[in-house]
Amino acid sequence: MIAVRFATAVLAGVSLLGLTACGDDEATSSAATPAAPAATSAQAATPEATSVAAAEPADKVICEDAAKASDSFKKALLTLAQAGGNGEIAPADAKLMLTDFGKHLTEAVAGSTTEVGKNAQIIADDATKAAAAADPISAVGAPESVKAGTALNAACKAAGVKTNF
Repeated sequence: MIAVRFATAVLAGVSLLGLTACGDDEATSSAATPAAPAATSAQAATPEATSVAAAEPADKVICEDAAKASDSFKKALLTLAQAGGNGEIAPADAKLMLTDFGKHLTEAVAGSTTEVGKNAQIIADDATKAAAAADPISAVGAPESVKAGTALNAACKAAGVKTNF
């Protein structure tokens, strides 16, 4: 039961790591295109708002990066599980995988305030918290993280990216 629970947690982490690893340069460069010069003081605030929005990655980019992080996490999980011979992963290895997964997801989010960004950050925080636990495998999969994973899958599907958290 613990191995299945750990595998689910690790797979979620790998999915998030996958999303972090990739970026869509075209989406970020087109979002960073400066706005036309402002003619009034009311419009003068628009370039600042545009630069703040441009600093946040697009949902599709976050989803792609999270999918890559997840895939990477899953590969690491399978490799370590097979290397052990009994399908179990040492707590030290689990900590490293979860820490890396949380780091990559946080990088993918890059301060995004969208629902995709918020849900990916919840998953990243859960992975990081689980990595700090004495038994990382048992600590993974908090209910809010599971809920965030379901919401992230739906939002990423809407953005045209298939994820599995």
